[in-house]
Amino acid sequence: MEITAEQYARLKQFGEAAVQEDWRYFKGEYNGATNSCVDFTWGALKHAGFEIHRPPAPSPDGTEMTPEYRGPIESRFDGRLKPGHNKADVRQIVAPVPDSPLNTEHTNDPPKDRSLLQHLLSDNDVGTPRQRETAQRFKDQLGERFAQLGMSPAQVDTLAAAAAKEQTRLADQGEVQSFLLSKDGGTIAMRQDYPPLREFGVPEALGQTEQAHWMAAAALSERRTDGGPTARDPSFAQVQASPQPDAPVLSLG
Repeated sequence: MEITAEQYARLKQFGEAAVQEDWRYFKGEYNGATNSCVDFTWGALKHAGFEIHRPPAPSPDGTEMTPEYRGPIESRFDGRLKPGHNKADVRQIVAPVPDSPLNTEHTNDPPKDRSLLQHLLSDNDVGTPRQRETAQRFKDQLGERFAQLGMSPAQVDTLAAAAAKEQTRLADQGEVQSFLLSKDGGTIAMRQDYPPLREFGVPEALGQTEQAHWMAAAALSERRTDGGPTARDPSFAQVQASPQPDAPVLSLG
């Protein structure tokens, strides 16, 4: 991708500050979940003023579930936890010099002889085994449906992380037996071992990053491990019994 002289100068400024341990642009304390090389890269792109063009996510009735956006990379967006999942977002970066012959894409497969450590660093599994299982169940049951609605794999991963977070929040109701999607595509319900049916909004879930959902899931899991209040504890005021969805739901499980 061809960039402008100003963008080059600002990228250089961002990188050189880090080399000199000048942390005015980026916190110099590595954390794989919250302050990694992915965060650094997107921080540099935001600092340099790159723009991004995100298409709208439609619902089955033709309305926009999330609106189209074109402008500076969102301040809240720090990238996806798994490095490979950033591909869709990178492709949405607006070319600073349209029609430049340098605006090309080339992709290589990961090396086949990666060590276990390299696998862990590149694949970056997050969450507890139970949370990952919940996220995978969500994708197995609703991933294809959301793809039909025009959502990208990164958006589906964000919703799966939100589902894992909600299951952790409501773990006292048991495992999720099936995920349900309302006919307007705006609400996801979870049918667990014990009632009631719980739900969360698709636009609200997409309003946070995948990373934010996983961080919240980790915090909820740690809180439960430490013996903090749970879903059945009335002192846990954040957890409320959601009403049954008004719109009929489509069960894909």
